[in-house]
Amino acid sequence: MKIPTIITFCILIFTPAFSAPLYEVLVVDTARAGNRGKIEEFENAAAEFNALQYKGYLAAKPYFNVLHMANGRVYLVFGFKDQVQGIHRKNYRRTVKNLRRLKNDGAQKYPDMHWVPVEEIRKLMGAP
Repeated sequence: MKIPTIITFCILIFTPAFSAPLYEVLVVDTARAGNRGKIEEFENAAAEFNALQYKGYLAAKPYFNVLHMANGRVYLVFGFKDQVQGIHRKNYRRTVKNLRRLKNDGAQKYPDMHWVPVEEIRKLMGAP
């Protein structure tokens, strides 16, 4: 085996170990684009969550946003800043834990939360 082939082989084996972290968005809840009441609820919740840092919760970050997707749905998300940024989910375990604690008439307020890669969110928004 030639030296360049061995070096290439080693690079291929160890590449996954050094790959960049996957940046994702936590989809907190979704609604149809025509559901104005739910969208207003999302907007109020996003404003409330984003203001936590100013209410004494210094670890809270203003990452909540309401996204109108090209697929006719509106998403309340955590981790989407500006047009293309997301967050690394391993660093935000407490966010999910705290959101799971929220109750609405005794039931979990956001039962269908899930992490989605930023690229998938961009596609759903119709962004290039």
